[in-house]
Amino acid sequence: MAQIVRLTTKPQRSGQEEAAQAAEQLSLLSEELLKHLPGEARIAISRATHALQKAARPDTTEGLWPGGFTMLSRMQTATIWDAIRELPSDDRPNQVRHAFDLVLLNLRQDTGEVLLTRDQLAERIGCAPKHVSTIMGTLEKMGVIRRERRKIEGMQGRGVAVYFINPHVAWNGSLDVRKAQAAETRPPMQLELLQGGAS
Repeated sequence: MAQIVRLTTKPQRSGQEEAAQAAEQLSLLSEELLKHLPGEARIAISRATHALQKAARPDTTEGLWPGGFTMLSRMQTATIWDAIRELPSDDRPNQVRHAFDLVLLNLRQDTGEVLLTRDQLAERIGCAPKHVSTIMGTLEKMGVIRRERRKIEGMQGRGVAVYFINPHVAWNGSLDVRKAQAAETRPPMQLELLQGGAS
């Protein structure tokens, strides 16, 4: 039986080889040198290495792991599920759980940013967009996610809400970046109470 093979053009192969060489050069940086660099520089190098490795092996996001995968802390994720189940009915626990699952499935690599807009979250959860802020606000109060405001050119106001997963809960991308982000982020509130503050 014939096997379907994805064709790769000569320019694509050349680009992949250049990306692989650049990633290899970055990997040669010594731990001694890296530890003297500012944290932001180490994160930038890690992100660049990860991006180059991905460019060198574009097929790795498919096959066994279509769309890539997200790393989860099993214990902390289970604790969050339990905490969501204990929410009062007015806090819409079913929709909060659905939102949490969607967050885990839609993370940007190396930043932990949630890639769904408010309207997309509303459509997938099955609620009005105005309720998404409350639902995500519940996850934010639990320490599962954090919210930033991103200014959009030509748009008045504080900007659109952008959400990021707490790196103690889940991550999608470089472990080096995850460790750096986790060192600057507190674990979710419930987990601190249950684990005596351990991360």
